[in-house]
Formats: sequence, structure tokens, C-alpha cells
Amino acid sequence: MKKLVPLLLLGSLLIGCGAPSSVATAPAVPTILTTDTSTPKPPTQTPLPTATATATIPPTPDPGTIGLPGEPAGTVAFDFVEQMCAAEWYTEGQSLPCPGDTNQDTGYVMRFEDEVENVPPGFPMMLTYPPLVHYSKIFSKYPEFTVREGDRFRAVVACRKYALCDVDFYLNFFNEGGERYLNRWRYLFTYEPVVIDYPLDSLAGETVRFDLAVVSKVNHPDRGYAVWIAPHIYRPNPE
Repeated sequence: MKKLVPLLLLGSLLIGCGAPSSVATAPAVPTILTTDTSTPKPPTQTPLPTATATATIPPTPDPGTIGLPGEPAGTVAFDFVEQMCAAEWYTEGQSLPCPGDTNQDTGYVMRFEDEVENVPPGFPMMLTYPPLVHYSKIFSKYPEFTVREGDRFRAVVACRKYALCDVDFYLNFFNEGGERYLNRWRYLFTYEPVVIDYPLDSLAGETVRFDLAVVSKVNHPDRGYAVWIAPHIYRPNPE
């Protein structure tokens, strides 16, 4: 009995020291660390503006600068330079390729982009070079064309700058009866460019193949550079 008394006193002391406090303490919430395992996205890039190439269209030359009448848009019924290689080209006795070769002394035809005295740049031009023979001829057969009343053949004719030309320019045509003559224009290197505004009423209603021809008056190599400047058929009342 004497041994139990100290043990009881010791237990009471231990219980008193370990008594809970009257203030309740909330349990601590653990901090949860999360790891982002998704693939990082690249930064958004703002697209750079794309440079847009703007085609520069050369202005249409004013026909008045070479002496031709003014023409409203859409009144060109046939363009002889544009249709150059749709035509058949010949010299006396042989056909020619189109465009031709400037090294051929048998004659050639080609687009011309060099200078003509007193003619500003920008006009469609065609060079017809006859063979180097006295009174040699280069001529053509263009695709069929039906002429209407009021149609006019318009062009300016001259020679390449610095060429000592002596040539005749011809406007002819082919029909069922063969080749027919329409008109001729002489050009010598001392002349100003010759302006042509020729009525085609005599052919109204007919379907023909026009012929632009050049005859060289001499056989000198510098005298055959005949240039047709803006040759076309003007139609005052297009559809």
C-alpha cells in the first residue's frame, strides 16, 4: 500500500502537465507543389507585312505625238504588230521565219525597239528588211479580216535612225483573185516620218488578207531598215 501512493501521485502530476489547452488550434494544411508537364508553347510571332509588287504599266502613247488622229479606247480592230507572226512572210522566191534573224542577208521581219528619228518611244514597231538586191521585196499575208465601212488603215512609216533608207512601203491585199494593190508611200532618209490614214471603204464587206510590203530601191546594206510604227486598222464603231 505504501508503494502505490507515490505511483498515484506521480500519475496525477503527469496528467496535469499534459492537459490540453482551452484554445483549439486548426490543423496545418500541407502545401501541394504541382509540376506543369505540358510542352511549352512558342511565343506568338506577329507576321511581317509582305511587300506587294505593283506592276508598272507604261502609259499608252498619244497617237497625236506622231501625227495620227486620236482614238478612243477599243477602236483598234486589227493590230499588225501584235499579229506579226500570225502572218506569212516572203521575199521573192522563198518564205521567211518569224521573227527573223538579223544575220540573214535574205531578209527578215521582227519587232523593233530601237530609235526612229522624231518618234518618241513606246509605240509598237515592226522592222521589215528586204534582201540586199536592187528592187528586192519583202511582203506578207496576214490572217483573214473582214473590212467594214468606216475602217481605216493607220500607221507611220520611216526607217531606223542613221539608216540611209530609200524604200517604198505598200499596203496590198489578197482575195480570191490573188494579190491586189491599194497604195504606196515612198520614204527617203531625208524625209520626216510619213503619216498614213488610209480609208478602206473600197473593201467594205470583203474578207481579205492584208499585205504589208516593202521594196528596197537600192542594194546598199544600210538602206533597207524599213520600220512600220503602230500599223493598225481603226474602226470608229466597234461592237
